[in-house]
Amino acid sequence: MQKFLLPSPIQPPIRDAIAKASEREEKGLPTIDFSSGNVGKLPFYQEFFTKMDIEVNENLPEGLRFVAEAVKLGIKDSFYPNPRALAYSPTGGTDRVKKQVINYFKEVHGVPLAENDTANVIATAGGQQAMAAALRAINADTNIFLSQWDYAAIPGIIKDNNCNEVRVEVNDDLSINKADFEEKITDESVFYISMPNNPTGYVSPQELEFVVKLITDSGGGVIWDAPYIFTILKLTPTKAEFNKEFLREKIEDFKKISSKYYEDMCILSSISKTCLMAGIRFGFATASTHWISLMNAILGRENLSSPTASFITGNHALRMFLQNPISHEWVCNILAERLTLLIEEDLPLILPKNGVFGGLYALVKTNGVDGTKFANNFLDKYGIVTVTGNPFFGGPINAIRLSIVATPWTEGDKEWIKNVNALKKALM
Repeated sequence: MQKFLLPSPIQPPIRDAIAKASEREEKGLPTIDFSSGNVGKLPFYQEFFTKMDIEVNENLPEGLRFVAEAVKLGIKDSFYPNPRALAYSPTGGTDRVKKQVINYFKEVHGVPLAENDTANVIATAGGQQAMAAALRAINADTNIFLSQWDYAAIPGIIKDNNCNEVRVEVNDDLSINKADFEEKITDESVFYISMPNNPTGYVSPQELEFVVKLITDSGGGVIWDAPYIFTILKLTPTKAEFNKEFLREKIEDFKKISSKYYEDMCILSSISKTCLMAGIRFGFATASTHWISLMNAILGRENLSSPTASFITGNHALRMFLQNPISHEWVCNILAERLTLLIEEDLPLILPKNGVFGGLYALVKTNGVDGTKFANNFLDKYGIVTVTGNPFFGGPINAIRLSIVATPWTEGDKEWIKNVNALKKALM
């Protein structure tokens, strides 16, 4: 019994009815559907397009060809020969989608799910929706712990849900101050942890295990936000390097933790980072049936439909990634080169000191100026868009967050180099 969760919910009846209708249709069973105002279903038998031909550019790098192929299949399935994407689809995903999610959590995180454990997974309109639903499923007045540096959206969700935000101090190397956490921990509380961390890039399977063991021993649970697990680099004082074996070892270390403690965890992920599809809103989570039931009810009260075209495309991308996980390699090589340039240009970076970096962002010190003031001045004076570090830190901090991926890639990465030079000049 996970006492930190809300009581078992009543599922919204319309969401339930849409899900049942979709489930029967997927199984090929006769279905007479009077469930909802699903006007997008009316033209389903009409052929909007008599021909749809999309050809993938064969000159793309292998990882990008896979992404392009997934988008091609998603577009065709969504609108050709029938316009499936105009209709409602169940929030939480159909069984077909959920079975791909089950495969992901089995293969990547070692969660021992059976093929039909669809009540233990959910698919959502992006990883952030899964994150918000997981947090909103927690009882009011519950203490929710998070690292001093963590994702900026979390405090607002905690506050709106009438829970208590408790920050845990970090050491100079960006690791959690274990003594501070042991002093603050309370029974039946929850720890939200992004690992790899957004915004610091800090990665440590050992730290995740420390947090999970301590919190679960006290009757609590952990929300592990893990979309950056495939963007882990080896870090030295002079450069960042993408090494496939190094990444594999770290994923295996994480897998041992989730396979051991999964019953008290809600693990969140998405295809945004692994498949270069931030705009295809397709996230997913696994947790206890009670936790997932709450998340389904929360989403079902707000939305009668998942973004169908996104789900169709996302399902293809997830399936293809599991068959041949390579798209992240292209991203990681670019991340390593771009982070290395930031290091070589001697920018005042705040980086992990344990030789590992994960994620898409880097923190930069702002020469003693508050992060919000600095970011605003940077934009007004130089046209350089950054994000203040304050909401990530949970208070004033003299730092900003840089995205390493917002600049499009071209041969030689000339635009990134130009942007970094402009950044360095403005920082001087």
